[in-house]
Amino acid sequence: MIFSIAWKNVWRNRMRSMIVMIAVTIGMIGGIFASAIFKGMSDQRVKEAIKYETSHIQIHHPRFKENQELAYTVDSAREMAALIGSMEEVAAVSSRLEVPVMIKSSATGTGVQLLGVDPGQERKVTDIHQAIYDSARVARQFGISEPKRIRRFLRDSVGQYFRERSRSHQIVIGQELAEQLKVDVKSKVVVNLQTADGSLSGGVFRVAGIYRITNSTFENTMAFVRKDALASLTGLDPGSAHELAIRLKDNRQVPPMVSKLQRIYPQVQVMSWKDIQPSLGMVTQWLDVMLYFIMVIILLALGFGIVNTMLMVVMERVKELGMLMAIGMNRVRVFTMIMLETIFLSITGGVVGMAIAGVLIRYFGSAGINLEAFSKGFEAIGYSPMLYPQIGASFYLTITGLIILTAIVASIYPAVKALRMNPAEALRIEI
Repeated sequence: MIFSIAWKNVWRNRMRSMIVMIAVTIGMIGGIFASAIFKGMSDQRVKEAIKYETSHIQIHHPRFKENQELAYTVDSAREMAALIGSMEEVAAVSSRLEVPVMIKSSATGTGVQLLGVDPGQERKVTDIHQAIYDSARVARQFGISEPKRIRRFLRDSVGQYFRERSRSHQIVIGQELAEQLKVDVKSKVVVNLQTADGSLSGGVFRVAGIYRITNSTFENTMAFVRKDALASLTGLDPGSAHELAIRLKDNRQVPPMVSKLQRIYPQVQVMSWKDIQPSLGMVTQWLDVMLYFIMVIILLALGFGIVNTMLMVVMERVKELGMLMAIGMNRVRVFTMIMLETIFLSITGGVVGMAIAGVLIRYFGSAGINLEAFSKGFEAIGYSPMLYPQIGASFYLTITGLIILTAIVASIYPAVKALRMNPAEALRIEI
């Protein structure tokens, strides 16, 4: 009975109720859609960092990250990689050498991290091979359409991850590094480094491919060569490794897998992607809190508007409320009625807002929001200029709870104001 009365009371002044509902709806759309954009950016950055840069887990010598000495290799790396690769949770393992080097072209030079990898293993752990310039796109860009010419063009100009047969050592570099060195596919670069015995050495490499990802810093500082070629330059055993990169079948398995590997191999340093890139892990955790903080601020602002509206409702209905209490409606029922009116007013606008926001998120989560004009700025901090909003179902449930809580809190003062009325005095008031 009280629910029916409260619902009818909401619609006694349709214009005022609609204005409040529209305000709540717009607030929900803006807050949820903005939260979905931030969440989508964060999740996409994490996926791309794992996919191209870090993998899920890395294993190193305990002192390697502090001081990248060539001698700090992982003991029994082959046996360790084989055992880890056989675990149920693991999709693939890649054994790497990592050496700081000076890379030079005929134009200029710079310092980079050179990763020696086995291309077959690395393809299963990271997707750098998929980030090599899109051959078909480049061919179309040059206006090439004949099949024979396309094949010849792609063979001669576009590049590959690593060619199976090559007369010279091959290197794969990022687009930012290629632009800095002013080189292209098939260009030669010179790599200078320190060997295991402390002497200086170097080698000539030919650019086999240029990769393009959404992190310009990574593009500018990371280059890839074959592991055996790097081992021969440094004087290290080709079977040794500075790093074991591990890709898991499920992201949720990262924390338990790190604990498991730490128990099995206490003599090495086991790091998750959050440990490897702590700033990214911090941003992800901070953002999870900030999403709700944004919504709380929006609901707080809407709450003041709802309080003002319900106060107007109470003041307009002073005589009516006094009559209800005079004929026997107890104060608890009056309080409940006003609270239910506030909840109905808020939840109706909230549900409509969440529904519209859900439709927008579903559409743009598939189509994306293209901010290509700001690509340089986004890529400088490692984010893609193509945004895909997304939000979990639990977020909607939490927001629904917050809307109800806001309505309850907003209804307290108007309801208390109504309860303080003296029925006899209220009946004499003319409005």
